[in-house]
Parts: sequence; C-alpha cells; structure tokens
Amino acid sequence: MKRPLEASAEGRGRIVGITDGVFAIALTLIVLEIRVPAHEAVHSERDLLAAIAALAPRFLTYALSFLTLTIFWFGQQAQHGLIAKSDRRLATLNLCFLAFIALLPFSTDLLADFLEFRTAVLVYWLNLLMLGVTLFASWRYAEKNGFVAEDVDAQTKRTVYLRIVKAQILWAIGAALCLVTPLLSVGFILVVQLVYAAALRGSLLRKVIG
Repeated sequence: MKRPLEASAEGRGRIVGITDGVFAIALTLIVLEIRVPAHEAVHSERDLLAAIAALAPRFLTYALSFLTLTIFWFGQQAQHGLIAKSDRRLATLNLCFLAFIALLPFSTDLLADFLEFRTAVLVYWLNLLMLGVTLFASWRYAEKNGFVAEDVDAQTKRTVYLRIVKAQILWAIGAALCLVTPLLSVGFILVVQLVYAAALRGSLLRKVIG
C-alpha cells in the first residue's frame, strides 16, 4: 500500500492535468478584461476609433501577460518532461506556482488600469518573481529528491536553473526601469518576453526538424 507522501508517476500525471486547466482559465480571464466599447458612448466612426484607442493599455498588458503565460507554460511543461515522478510536497510546490498563475489576470488588470503608476508595475513584477521562485523551488526539490528522470544529465539540470535565474534578472531590471517611467519598464519586460517566446519557437522548430 502506498503511503501519502510516496512518490509516483501517477502523482506527476495529476500535476500535469491540473496545470493545463489553470493555464487555460488564466489565458481566458486576461482576454475578458478587454471589453467592447459601450454602444451608448459611440455615435460615429470617430467615437469608435477613439474608444478602441483608449483600450491600447489593455491590449498592451494582454500581449504582455499572454507571452508570460506562454513562457511559463512551456517552462513547466519542460520540467514535467524531465521529472519522472512526484510526491505530495512537490505537488504542493506546483500548486503554489499555479496560485500565482491564477493571480496573473488580477495583476494584469491592475497594470492596465494604472499603467502610469510605479506601484502597478511593481505588483506585476512581484507576480513574475513569485512564479520564478516557485518554479525554481519545484525543480530544486525534484532534483534533490531523485524525482528527475535517470537519463537527464547534469548540463540539462543546470540549464533549467539558469533559464529561470536569467529571466528573473531581466525582469528585475525591467521593474527597476519604472524609476524612470512605468511605460519604459513595461516596454522592456515586453521585449524580454518576445525574445523568450522567439527562443522557445526556435527550440520547438529544431526539435521538429531534428
């Protein structure tokens, strides 16, 4: 009979299942914050164009968070592909990670509404920071407790750590730029997300072609 904390491949499968569900909900919620302009406030083409232009901050933060969710989904899926089994403690760490994924629609909405305020940028960055911390902690726990698949070499393990740390350093630089202007901070973080998304796309293409 299995003990509650005993590691198993089935436990890993359950984590993968709930992860996909939470990401799907978060991706849906961030787009729901972009609302169609009220019909009563639109009386001409100019009014409609002005109303759409007023939604620019929401489109910007939607793109930012869509890329963020995409990057973290790929990151955790990559980790899951390297982990052979899981126990309750690893599942708890993953649930903490998913809690901050579920919080991203809030920090995105806050940033869209208060794009000119440093506090909104810092709240969004703290959300990114906690995502990185929990993802890092999950990988470290899995590695230290022998849950990583046997065919995963030391270089791959180090690469996982480095990718998380490098992203967090870049996002921290982006957050610091809000001391100049919040919009510069958001723009820098968006560029970082685009670079990471492009790198992920290139990695996937290499896998397909190879």
